[in-house]
Amino acid sequence: METLTRVLKYGTNDFFNFIRNIDYGYMDVKGKIHRISPNDDYSKQGGEPYVFSSPDQVVANNCGWCWDVAELIRLWCQTNNVECKYIFFEYLSNDFHKTHTQVFAKWNNKWCECPDNTSPIVFGENCYDKFETCINDFVNLFKNYLKNLLGNKYVSSNLLVKEITKPLISGMSVEEYLETARKY
Repeated sequence: METLTRVLKYGTNDFFNFIRNIDYGYMDVKGKIHRISPNDDYSKQGGEPYVFSSPDQVVANNCGWCWDVAELIRLWCQTNNVECKYIFFEYLSNDFHKTHTQVFAKWNNKWCECPDNTSPIVFGENCYDKFETCINDFVNLFKNYLKNLLGNKYVSSNLLVKEITKPLISGMSVEEYLETARKY
């Protein structure tokens, strides 16, 4: 079993291979791990509610969803002096709520999307000279996904894209995470 200390020492390829093999899912308030598909609707899972997993818990449980995995990626970047930005995406309407958290890192003087445990890309493939171009490309992918899903119900003003600068705390509820992400 891997430890957080060991994972944070991984080189780039080994680290993102490790990330790719983390199961998608979440830890609940009682510490039970729920492995689910990224396409599953969390709100219909039943049982105990989600709590935010620390990087140490993600490694120990080999499980997390984008919020949790992004925090592990951010910590690896910080530990290895890789400049990064931690971006929160939220689409919120009366009928639909979807979020995603994504880390972007500066690698070889270019901004790249950091793949998580649901991403098919290899780190370093989708890179841009400017952060704005990198984030805009990802935002457009997210918008296209939403438009495809919602059709004419998509409203651009319902989309929030925000950098999270505040460290996140293990055990946060969905509501606490969303409040922090929206505010900081």
